[in-house]
Parts: sequence; structure tokens; C-alpha cells
Amino acid sequence: MTGSAGAEPGAALERATPAPPCPGAARAICREPGDAAFVVALCALPGIGPAMLRALLARRGARACWDAVRSGTLAVPTSRRSTRDDHERLARWRAAAAGVDPADLLDRARERGISVHVLGDPSYPALLARELSAPVVCFTAGAGDLAGLGSGPEPSDAPARVAIVGTRSATHYGTEVAADLGAGLSEAGVCVVSGLAAGIDAAAHDGAIAGGVTPPLAIVGGGVDVVYPARNRRLWTRLLAVGTVLSEAPPGAAPERWRFPLRNRLVAAASDLVIVVEAHRSGGAMYTVDAALARGVLVAAVPGSVRSPASEGTNALIADGAAVVRDVDDARALLELVRAGQRVDRRRSRPARSQPDAPAGDRPTRTTVTDMRSPSRTVPAEVTDAAGHLLAAFDDHATSLEALLARTGLGIGAASLALDRLVESGRVRRRAGLYERVAADGGDRARREGVGRAMLPSLPDVAE
Repeated sequence: MTGSAGAEPGAALERATPAPPCPGAARAICREPGDAAFVVALCALPGIGPAMLRALLARRGARACWDAVRSGTLAVPTSRRSTRDDHERLARWRAAAAGVDPADLLDRARERGISVHVLGDPSYPALLARELSAPVVCFTAGAGDLAGLGSGPEPSDAPARVAIVGTRSATHYGTEVAADLGAGLSEAGVCVVSGLAAGIDAAAHDGAIAGGVTPPLAIVGGGVDVVYPARNRRLWTRLLAVGTVLSEAPPGAAPERWRFPLRNRLVAAASDLVIVVEAHRSGGAMYTVDAALARGVLVAAVPGSVRSPASEGTNALIADGAAVVRDVDDARALLELVRAGQRVDRRRSRPARSQPDAPAGDRPTRTTVTDMRSPSRTVPAEVTDAAGHLLAAFDDHATSLEALLARTGLGIGAASLALDRLVESGRVRRRAGLYERVAADGGDRARREGVGRAMLPSLPDVAE
């Protein structure tokens, strides 16, 4: 994925600008009818990145900001004193704004099939709205709808999203794996997210389009109407016919180098899982990895040859504890765990409904049990049910996960999570990839031995 940062004016501006979190200011952006046009016009000024735009609109309304640009009276919010730079910047903005009609700018974008989504509007992608550095405005094009982006009040209704990223200098092995993952995930109802860059990105989107089931999402560094790289023009056209291209850069914006690391944060924010297929030790894919880890998004990697420079980054990620993805089944298993955790988080975030006390005979006999690792937390009853089935399925020998799944009929997500609880409680021991039941008096010993989590040490507590 393209993403090296250059010493561009916009990049320095982004680093120097204090950026207030977006969600708190979301309701104030479009204060008056027609403000969306002024937001678009401000976004199109030279050198304005997302942080500067947020800072400007946190101080005053979009129309007032535009009027101040036109009159040359705008106070530029920066974290350093550079009066000369400010004067030069304002002069560039004032010259660029001369003769521009914001309403006409918005109309021309819509006439070209480009949708405009201002933070706080109903059409704004809900998953990006929860991002602390959410774009004030983003633009989309294509035949796909925003369901794949989690638009609407309940993002859980949207398809799962998996980012497939990697190097532009991909090997034949890498592009084949990326295409296979893209096709398999699309066929499984998963929205494939990537950056439409050369190499791994292009292969993943090509596979997702071939899968033909779930519309893919491309998040690009330039305008949604600016094809980059040029050799991806045919793929870009095919993706627009079935999916969505999204950008926080305005229509017509060139894909400047400083925009790509910013783009990569959106790839991470829009995804439930990030899979790195091939990557060098530095580059755009690692920007996406860092952004994903900062947001609590699970990162997985495809193992590659230790002799291939294109796999140095992915192999290092695996050595550092990243989950391993060999094929689409591995990806789906990881995704099942992640989505299960999201469902639990949503249930925990909902306020409890007060209910009248029921007669003792009518009260449920078993709903939750205390999580042994945190007395204040509880384990959903379905997890304890799965644990019971698993304990009954053990014999006198160490047993593989596959055998336990066959004996119980449980899904891999429910079984893995229940095994996690059993290992932590000391009732099950994991050794060399196999599981064995621990005698009742062996629980303390198992805990002292520090038996790790059953499947993925870095996963949050989740339940079906």
C-alpha cells in the first residue's frame, strides 16, 4: 500500500495543527442550510488537511470561515508562531478562493456522481464517525451503498469489513494470496477494504470483484475521480461498477505523498480486521498496522518465505505475536472472534432495563457466571454452556481443537472462547496445540504454570 510521507507543506501543516476530536464537534459543523457547500470549498483549498479543517471549523461556522478566507482575515490555528508562513498561507487560500462559488462546487461534484458526506449528517459512515480523527467531510463514488461502511444507527447490521493490505512491490505469491483472500471473503459476505494501490491492494480488490457477492470498499489518497496509479484504471472502473471508492480529499485532488499515511488511518478505522499479505519492514502497510493497533483493531499477517524481502515485514509481525492467516478459513475464524467481541461490547454498553422482582420460582436459574480474571465482569451464559459441552467431550488423552469441534458441534468462535475461559480457570491445559482436561485438584497448579490463552493472546475478551 502506498504510504510514504514526504516533506510536503500539507504534512507539516497537519503536524503543527492542534486537532480537536471530531465526534464532539459533529453536530456543529453544518449549522445552517447550505453549510455543506462551504465545507467542500474549504476542503478544496491548497494545503488544507483534515486536522487543519477540523481546527478551523471548531472555532466558527463553515460560512464564516469561508468569508474570512475570502476577506483575508482568517486566523490560522497553529501550535507554533510563524507569522510569515501564516501570511503566505492565507494569501494562497485567498487567491484560490477568488471567484469560487461553493454551491456550484458542490453541485458539480454531485453531477459527476460524487456523494458528499459531512460529519454529523445521516449519510456519514457511522464507523468513521466514531474515529477520533474522523474526516470533517468525505466523498464517495460508485455503485455500492454505504451499508458496507456501517452507515446508519446500528453498524452491526452492516457486513463485516476486512482490510487486505501490503506492498506495491508484491511477488506472484503475494498477489495470488491476496486475490484468493479477496474472492473468498467477498463470497462469504465480507466487505474487502483496501487502498487501490498497485500490488497487494489491487490484487485483493481484483479478487473481491471476482468474488462477486459483497461490494468492496476502496479508500484512496487523492480525489475519488483521480485514478492512481494510472495502470489501475481498468480495475478502478470495475470497482466503481460494483463497490465504493471513498476519500477525504476533495474531487480533483492529486494523490500527494503526505495524504497516504492519513488515508491509511481510515483503512484501519473502517475495518474489523487488518490482514497484511506481504510487506517490507517499512512502508505504507506498516502505517496501516500502526493505525490499526492504536485503534484496537486486530492485525493478522500471511507468512512468507524468509528469503523474500517482500515478506520481511509480515514475518516480523508474526514473530511479534500477530495472528497468522494462511487462507480464507483462517481469516473467517479470526473475524468470527472479533465480531463476537463487538456483539458483547454492544450488549455491555446498553443500559440495563429495570424489571420487577420475579417470584423465586420464576427467576432464571443460570444467566451469567463471574469471570475469574476480573470479579466485576461476567461471562455470558452461552459461553458457560459451550464450556460444559467441551468438558464433557474430553477423554483421557490430549485432544485437538478439531476433534472437540467434531464432538460438540460448536462453531470455532464459541469453542475457542469457551476454551479460553477454561484454560484461564485452570480446568483445561493447553500443550503443543492440544487440550487436556485438568483434574479438580490441578487447577491451581495449571494457573501457576501460567498456561496462556487458548488461541490468540492479543484478542480481547469476547463471547458469542
